Amino acid sequence: MSAFRRSIPFIAGGALLAASAFTASGCSATAEADPVSAAATSAQASSPAAEASSASPSASPSGSASASPSAAPSTAAASPSPARSTTKPSATAAPVDTLAAENAALKAKGVPCDATAVACVSLSKQEAWLLRDGKVVYGPVKVATGRASLPTPAGNFKVYYKVVDGWSTTYDAPMPYSVFFYEGDAFHEDPITVRSHGCVHLSLRNAEYFYKFLQLGDKVEVRY
Repeated sequence: MSAFRRSIPFIAGGALLAASAFTASGCSATAEADPVSAAATSAQASSPAAEASSASPSASPSGSASASPSAAPSTAAASPSPARSTTKPSATAAPVDTLAAENAALKAKGVPCDATAVACVSLSKQEAWLLRDGKVVYGPVKVATGRASLPTPAGNFKVYYKVVDGWSTTYDAPMPYSVFFYEGDAFHEDPITVRSHGCVHLSLRNAEYFYKFLQLGDKVEVRY
């Protein structure tokens, strides 16, 4: 390549350098450089420009030790992920069997039903309770269950029908505040001194409370 062609980049670089110096210093538009001084400036600036380009990380394919971005690994080492991992053992702790604990607490209070029940009846004690979330919210109250020939069945049931002014077509008798949980058997108001034909008799006040509290689908447990 001739000496003239090699000098073209340097002149262009010198012109660029002069333009950048003009912009940075804020000089007036009348301060212009002559071609001779521009050529001299480009010859002097070619060596720093080459050094600057060799020092740039993007210009060197292999990248020297001083030009490579050594700060990136150190910032990665400061990642907070190890700190987050220290909290995982507490989050994965074995869950406590709360249902078993609630059942045990109910049994200790004389309630023979599970914590999942909403209404509980004890045939041996002739008592009943209302529960919510495993806790007794009402009771025990006195009840009268079925007589020996027509006993109230033991087991797990669900409320399927409610009526304020119930009436027994079988016995032609009123059944105020009826809450049915098994075939024709229901909680309802009737004397608690007389055994029933399978229903659970409650006082008027308690029958009204049971009626308002119990909803369709609520679990009813009857235990001995």
